[in-house]
Amino acid sequence: MVIVYGTRFYGKVKACGSSFLGTQFFHIYYVPLIPIATHLILEENAGGSFKGIKSAMSGKSVFAAYLRVWGPLAVLVALGIGISGIDDLSDDGVAMAIVGVFTAVVVLALLVGTILGFAVIGKLSMDEKRKRAAYAMHLGYYVDPADMGDARHSFRDGLLATIIERSRGLAAMGYRMNADPSVAWPHVALDPTHSDDALVTAAFTLARIDSSLAVGPQKMHLEQLHDQLWQRISRSNAPYLNVPA
Repeated sequence: MVIVYGTRFYGKVKACGSSFLGTQFFHIYYVPLIPIATHLILEENAGGSFKGIKSAMSGKSVFAAYLRVWGPLAVLVALGIGISGIDDLSDDGVAMAIVGVFTAVVVLALLVGTILGFAVIGKLSMDEKRKRAAYAMHLGYYVDPADMGDARHSFRDGLLATIIERSRGLAAMGYRMNADPSVAWPHVALDPTHSDDALVTAAFTLARIDSSLAVGPQKMHLEQLHDQLWQRISRSNAPYLNVPA
């Protein structure tokens, strides 16, 4: 008897453009059993290969994987057990009714869970997709930089370099630079006297990365900064906020 087993990606969530989060599972007969690691998939190629970054384990992705595969199996098993139980109790009308109602409730709950696993869990709102469009200006992909694992550090350096370069460009055109942009970049990005989209979106992405790395009050402060920058960006309704299907 040949046993089919190995590793495979399940639990596709947070999909936007060509990118999504997926969790690698150990499987037997393509039924996910043990989650191994979550990856941020940047591009999926023909033949099953992919370009991705290892991310923190995503509970949402793991939950979606189990619901989407185990849910339909559980529905079939519950139906089988319920029908068998009703058949065994064919001489007792009351017991048959109780088993029938219980089976219907269990099957309905499992169906609802399965539908949620496919249709709701891990789906992005339009606002979340638009944020990813702003991040993509600098990351190259429609992803949340908080999901980029250790790669966040190298991207952070590049974003800060972009902000400093754009700030110097503004200064050359007469913008009053009262502080070092490498430190005061939040103030530069929020300053309403300029309209440098590249600088603002770079600061927006940087704030997201820094908030995902911070803890305590500093994390809260960076999340507030991120929200303030998003308010500024979203009001512009710029063409780059359009998200591809």
